[in-house]
Amino acid sequence: MRTKFLHLLSLLMILQTGSSQTMKSEATSYRASMHLGLAAFEDDEDYERDSIRGFSFGLNVGVYFASKKTANFYNGGCYDNDFIDPSEVRCYSIEERLGVSGNANFNQTYNEVLQAVGNGATGFSVPRDAYPINMRYNPAFLLGLHMKYNFNRYSAIIFNLNTVKLKTTDRFTLQFFGGPIPVNAQADVRLFTIVGNEQRFNINLGYRQGWMMGDRSNFYLQAGASMLGSQFEQNQIIMNESLRYDLFIGIQNQQIVQQVQQRTDIGFGGYASMGFEFWFKGRYTMDLSWGLSRDRVILYSLDKKVFNNMLQATFTI
Repeated sequence: MRTKFLHLLSLLMILQTGSSQTMKSEATSYRASMHLGLAAFEDDEDYERDSIRGFSFGLNVGVYFASKKTANFYNGGCYDNDFIDPSEVRCYSIEERLGVSGNANFNQTYNEVLQAVGNGATGFSVPRDAYPINMRYNPAFLLGLHMKYNFNRYSAIIFNLNTVKLKTTDRFTLQFFGGPIPVNAQADVRLFTIVGNEQRFNINLGYRQGWMMGDRSNFYLQAGASMLGSQFEQNQIIMNESLRYDLFIGIQNQQIVQQVQQRTDIGFGGYASMGFEFWFKGRYTMDLSWGLSRDRVILYSLDKKVFNNMLQATFTI
C-alpha cells in the first residue's frame, strides 16, 4: 500500500509540473500576440497619419457675393470723371453721353435716342433723381484652383486662386416732352437699363486648423492674407435691344471714339473661413466652406475697403 501511494504521489507531481509549464507557455504566447497586435495597430495608425501628410491639388467651385458698396461705380453718375488713360478716356455721365448737357460731340446721340424711343416726343431731359443709388452685384459663379500642404490630418497650409465675373443691373429714368399728352397729364417719364460688368481674381494664402468630427471628417477654421485684382470691363446704358451706349470712352469729335483700355488694379487684405472636410479613399477630400474677406477694391478712381462673402466647395486629390 505504501508503494502504491508513493507511485500515485509521483504521478500527481508530474502532472502538476506539466500543467504549470503549459500555462506558462500559453501566457508567453498570449503576451507575444498582444505585442504583435499593438505593433500592427501602431503601424496602421502611422500609415493613416502619414497618408494625409503632403501636397494635394484640387478645384474650387462656388458662389461669390460681392459687396454692394462698389456697385454704384456703374450707376452712370460718373462723379469722378478724370481721364483714366493716355487716350483721354473717361466716364461720361448719362446726361453727357446722351447729349443733354450740350456737349456738341454727342448731338448725334441725342437725335438717335429721340428717333429710336421718343414715340413722337420733341426732346428729353435727365431728371435729378435719374440715377440709381442702390445698385447691387448679382451673385456670381466662382471657379478656381486649390493647393494644400497637410502637416497631418488637422493642420495645413492653404493656397487658393479664384476668378469671378460680376454683373450689376439697375434702371435709370428719362423725361420726354413735346409728344402726345400722357394719361392724367402726368410727366412722360420712362425707365431704361444700365449695366456694369467687372472681372475679379482673388489669391489667398492661409493656415487651417481642424478638429475631428468622425473617422473621415473634420470641422476647421482657416485664416490668412488675400490679394484682390479688379478689372473694369464695361458700363453701358441700354435704350432698346439694338441701341446701347458705352459710358467709358474717349471722344474728341463724333468721328473719333477711343475705347477704354482695360487694366487690373490690385488691392491687399485678409480673409477667414470655416467649413467641413471629408475624406474618401485616402487623400481624396471634399470641403464645404463659407468665407469672409476684407478686400481693397480698386477700379480706376474708386478705392474702397469692403467685405465680400463666398460659399465654396473644394475637391482635391
